[in-house]
Amino acid sequence: MTPENLISRIARFEEAASEQLPGGVLLVQVDRFRQLRGQLGFRLLFALIRKVRARLADGVGERGEVFRFGLSRFVIVVPQAAADELQDLAGQLFNGLSRQNFDVNDESMAISVSMALARFDHRFAGADRMLVALSERLEKVLSGGGNELSFVEPGVSATLAMDSEDHMLGLLMEALRHNRVKVVFQPLLATRDNEPKRSFQMLPRLETSDGELITAAEFIPVARAARLLPVLDRWMVTHAVKLFRGPLKAQPVRLFINQSNALLTDSERMNWLLEALARMSEMAGRIVVELPLDDAMSHMKHSARLIEGTREYGGGVCFSMVDEHSRWDLLAGDLNCDFLRMSPGFVARLSTEPDLERRFLELSEPVRERGVRIIMPMIEDQETAASMWRTGADFMQGNMIQEPENTIALEE
Repeated sequence: MTPENLISRIARFEEAASEQLPGGVLLVQVDRFRQLRGQLGFRLLFALIRKVRARLADGVGERGEVFRFGLSRFVIVVPQAAADELQDLAGQLFNGLSRQNFDVNDESMAISVSMALARFDHRFAGADRMLVALSERLEKVLSGGGNELSFVEPGVSATLAMDSEDHMLGLLMEALRHNRVKVVFQPLLATRDNEPKRSFQMLPRLETSDGELITAAEFIPVARAARLLPVLDRWMVTHAVKLFRGPLKAQPVRLFINQSNALLTDSERMNWLLEALARMSEMAGRIVVELPLDDAMSHMKHSARLIEGTREYGGGVCFSMVDEHSRWDLLAGDLNCDFLRMSPGFVARLSTEPDLERRFLELSEPVRERGVRIIMPMIEDQETAASMWRTGADFMQGNMIQEPENTIALEE
């Protein structure tokens, strides 16, 4: 079988893999190949390689297939096997070759091998990249002396994730599956001294193999296309619950949590959220669910139910992406929420257009009279911050005020 055909065959097994029975690939390298070639010559060396292949095939049996992959390497494909079964098989093969001798030219010869095992995983973005990762691991093992069995986990660098939607999606799915979504917190600066709680926005991040953090703006479009936003929504709320039961249990903190329109289109998801608020008194008055205003306007009845339900259990609702063209009559009426977050574009224009500032004060007055508090985001410079003070905004947020941090640190 040619290498190209082998990669295609591996790709077919990869497509058939499942989370419960992923299967995988084992790359095997006969150590000291150059030395063996010098000692034995090619004829006897190839005879030894054939014996090694036969030993591997006996060990694998009907669980997989063994293929030559170059002069001194073998690829073992094990389809639809559980992760622990794969590891057990790799250990058996490694120990078997390490503890048995081979008869070559009236002599008994001991050898050592290096092996690298990887489960089928979409984060490898294909069989070809999977084999590259295995080969790179073997090269590293061989440079350290060989005679080692290692396991290869897929890693996605920031560059690779940004250049490939497949890699970005794989990184997100793996983070959700293994509870590895990173969360950072950006404070909202209250402009009045009578604010009893410190407010923070929870921001999801994806951490790459090189330690970089990918922002939500960069991976949310991929998540939306893959219909993973509802999964991320629930993960964020569940994480907030853990925080309020743990490190934030006795802290005067309010968390803003972004949600997708799935909260409004799927009644079961809204029921789950409201039930969570009802049975967890520690969350009362400390969680604000945030959605784009356009989503709320497309689902008026469900939005009204969300506002009423969260208030009943001490939560809050914030509508985002609001500007001078929004339906302020609804915000003062049927969609009278607790917080409004203005759009970044509006904030940028507000500091340069005096007429817009006057227009905003007129539009927001009926809403403010009903107790709605207004957030000005994306404050990145002093000039913008100064103009925000003139609008009477209740909260300001942006990197100039404070960049997102890994933990919530409250001043004593």
